[in-house]
Amino acid sequence: MDQGNDLLTGILDDLTSLRQSGSNSVEPAALKITSQSIYRLLILGNLQKSQTFLRMPNSPQIKTCSLHQAYITDSGRNYAFAFAGGVIIDGFRMAGVSILKEGIKLTPPNVPKVATIPLATYLESAGIAINGVAVSRRAIIKYLATKLEDPEFDFLPDESHDGRLQLLLDSEGSRHRLDGIPLTYYELLSIGQALITSPNVIRLARRMEKFLNHSTESIG
Repeated sequence: MDQGNDLLTGILDDLTSLRQSGSNSVEPAALKITSQSIYRLLILGNLQKSQTFLRMPNSPQIKTCSLHQAYITDSGRNYAFAFAGGVIIDGFRMAGVSILKEGIKLTPPNVPKVATIPLATYLESAGIAINGVAVSRRAIIKYLATKLEDPEFDFLPDESHDGRLQLLLDSEGSRHRLDGIPLTYYELLSIGQALITSPNVIRLARRMEKFLNHSTESIG
């Protein structure tokens, strides 16, 4: 029981961190905290583990906007896209950015419809497309959790599919910036904001709090 309580407490701490400061700041310290929180929640699977521990059916559901398929299939214009789920910076929502290599011109795309999708689908769907290569949110999270922890990390030796995507983010992807910040970092904020604003995750967090309060009362 203590192990389960520790799991739920850690998840609530990570969600609180995202709500307080980690999902709307591109400051290096905040981005590092955000990347580690999201990595624990989604890549290590803590969010899914909590739902299983609480015996709640199905997978956590994430409310988001997916990257438009036209951006993924249009490889001829060498665009890079980010903010698939929309990201709020200084109070303004940015639903997407495209960058033309030659002109470096920012162009907001048409905003796709909001949908609620299973966590597994959310992680495997594209968050960014670089030169027609779709990069999943899973790869984005893994890349930034590593990059922000160790800026000098060498992605070249990893020849796995995820490794190649992370190398693409670290090379070509890092060239595309907004106010000096790589667009990939803004997509991380988009993922954090999708987590803390998804109704299903909010209900799950309340269930965790209720469980922990009940456990404390039982011990007392």
